Order: sequence, then C-alpha cells, then structure tokens
Amino acid sequence: MRAVSYNIHSGRDLFWRKRLDQMAASFQEWNADVICLQEVHQNSKYGYQARFLADQLRYQFLFAPSIQIADGFYGNAILTRLACTRFQTVFLPAKKEKRTLLQASLVWQGREFLVWNTHCSLQATSRSSQLQLLRTLARQEQETPLLLFGDFNAPNITFAPLLRDCAWELGKESLPTLPAFRRRLDYIFASPHWQVHDFTLSNIAWSDHVPVIAELDWRERPHPVPVK
Repeated sequence: MRAVSYNIHSGRDLFWRKRLDQMAASFQEWNADVICLQEVHQNSKYGYQARFLADQLRYQFLFAPSIQIADGFYGNAILTRLACTRFQTVFLPAKKEKRTLLQASLVWQGREFLVWNTHCSLQATSRSSQLQLLRTLARQEQETPLLLFGDFNAPNITFAPLLRDCAWELGKESLPTLPAFRRRLDYIFASPHWQVHDFTLSNIAWSDHVPVIAELDWRERPHPVPVK
C-alpha cells in the first residue's frame, strides 16, 4: 500500500502562489491508496480544496474542521480510493489555535485498519499535551492495525513502543520535510501489523513542506517496536 502525508500550506507555495492544480497532477502520478493532508481549506475564501483534489483523483475525501474561516473551515483531510467504514473528528488540547485528529477506518485487501491524520501545535506546551493524548489513544488500539500521519511541528517525535517511525525504520530519519529550514516535521507512523518497504520524500515544490511517502504491506506476525 502506498500512503502519503503532506502539509499543503493552504494550496500555495513558498511565494504564496496557488498550486492546487500542480498538486492534483502530482497526486495522480503517485497512485497512492491514502493521502493525508494538513492545512486544508473548505471555504469560499480559499476554495473547497479537499473536494477539488478528491474530484481530480476520483477519490472520496474526509475532512476534520479545526478552525472556522468565512463560511467554512480549515483543517485536515484524508483522500482515499479505499472503502471507509466510519470516521470521526477528535479535538486535541490546545491553548490557542484549535487542532484536530481525523480518525478513519479503511479497508485494504479485505482487512480493516485505522488511519489517523493530525497537525500538532507550534506552541510546545499544547503540542506536548497533544502528543500525550495521541499516545493514550494509540495504546487503546493496540489490537488494530494503525497508521498515524501528520505534521507534528517538531523533530525527534516518537511513539515507540506503540508505533514505528517509517523513516527511522529505513534509516531516513534525517531527511528534512520543511526544506527551507532543514527540519523534519512530517511523519508516518505504523503499528507492528505493518512492514515498511520504502520511504521517500517527493521533490515537488508546491508547498513549504514536501510530501512523505511510505510503501507498506501486512506483516505476517506483528513484531515489537524497538524503543529509541
């Protein structure tokens, strides 16, 4: 399975030029099963971006509104060609800007699994509380295959021993996902039910972040996650 996490920066590049059309073309080239997006608009001011991108791919989209803007919202989205059995939005603790976790149950190769997509706070205290809640929620789902995607707004994030860092699994944890600042903020984490076969960064420049892409398959027997 091919899975992607991408902060789309309101559909604009570093110079605030509109890049949704270019993003859609790149998404089509990836041929991904699941694409998790952060900083997505669903409003008349900036456009209905999740719907537009999903329509270009002929995928379904799920959206978690974090902040009200104009007549709509701004938040996180999941684009997928897989069947979705249920989804919900969880509000994360935050002192200022609201943050959400979009949770979905999808089906791949006849097996149900969880996809979680989030965007953590810049403010350290709020982010720490959010990470603590995410660990608690992941601990409650240890029997279910889980993939956690997001912009965590900090380097050196870990969910071990609950979840694997897909980049770390393949020795690619030093790759920066926010190139202008040479920082790694974007991650894909996987429960022990998954085998990570590949992890790459796309070199597209349609946002201030670059997409992270993982290739995964079912693991015959779950193996414990090493503690970093």
